[in-house]
Amino acid sequence: MERAFGQTELTLDGDLRELARLALWIGRFCRSHSLDENVEFHLNLALEELFANAIGHGGCKDLPAAVSIRLSLAGREILAEFADRGRPFDPADAPPRDLGASLEERGAGGLGLHFVRQIACHIEYHRVNGWNRIALRLAI
Repeated sequence: MERAFGQTELTLDGDLRELARLALWIGRFCRSHSLDENVEFHLNLALEELFANAIGHGGCKDLPAAVSIRLSLAGREILAEFADRGRPFDPADAPPRDLGASLEERGAGGLGLHFVRQIACHIEYHRVNGWNRIALRLAI
């Protein structure tokens, strides 16, 4: 494995208003590494989805320092480490969405994790000391 460089970290409170700060931080990371807008869009989509799920479904709402995210580069991949203090949740355990089903059959939700799975070339989950830790690799 190639050595990661250009690492940066952000801590967010359990408030959806933090999404604006997250997007700015991702933008700065991408510009500082000359990554194009498409990479920034995908990285933002994946991390926003994980953050929104931690707040909306994981029990992180209103918690101070609820989420920690670390970004770095390793060769032609972005390494994103997302950690939250919510209930245990492995995104790989969530059933895949049946995209061929009608909207009524599908029900609400679940598409965000579908997008995360499509964007990331690798997802790994661990529960460590009360924290969900999700490692994503995104090809550049």
